[in-house]
Amino acid sequence: MAKVDKITGEKIEKLRGKVDFYLLRGITPVARRWPKKPKPPYTALQAEAMAVFAIANGSFRRLSENIIEAWRKGSVGKTASWTDVYRSIIMGYWKKNRGIAPIALDYEIVEEEDKFIVKWEVLRLSLVPEIPEEIISIQTDLIIKEDILKAPKPIYITLGDEEGNRWAAPYIMYEE
Repeated sequence: MAKVDKITGEKIEKLRGKVDFYLLRGITPVARRWPKKPKPPYTALQAEAMAVFAIANGSFRRLSENIIEAWRKGSVGKTASWTDVYRSIIMGYWKKNRGIAPIALDYEIVEEEDKFIVKWEVLRLSLVPEIPEEIISIQTDLIIKEDILKAPKPIYITLGDEEGNRWAAPYIMYEE
C-alpha cells in the first residue's frame, strides 16, 4: 500500500485491474496492487470462505447508523479500519465454529433510576440457504449504577458467547 497525492478519475480508469485506489478510513488516498481472486476450481473450504466473506460484505447495508458510528469510534487510532475488523470477526468466528457470527444491527442504552440496560438487535444468518435469517433482541443483565460508578473507567460493552467468541458487535464505551 502506498499513499497517493492526487487521485483523478482518469488515473483510476487507466489503471483499473492493475492498481486499486481507495481512501483509507475515508481520509488518506492510497493505492495497492489489484486483489486477485483465486481461479476455479475452488476447494470446498475456499468456496465456503468466499460465501462467508460475501455474507459479511452484504450485511454492511443492514447496520444502523448508531452501530456504524460505534464501529467508527472504536477504530480511531487503530491501523485496521472498522470494516476490516468487522469482516475479520466474522471470518474468525467462521474459522473456529464453521458458522456465521451473530451480527449486532443496533443497540440502545436504557438508563433507569438505579440501573442501566443495553438492548441489542442481533441478526443470525446461516450458510445453509434453507435456514431462514432471524433477528432477535438481547439485553444485558441489569447493570447497577452504583457498581458502574465504582468500576475503573473506561468501561466497554460488547457481545459474545459463553465460549468467549466475540460476535460482530462493536465495543460500546460507557461515558459518564
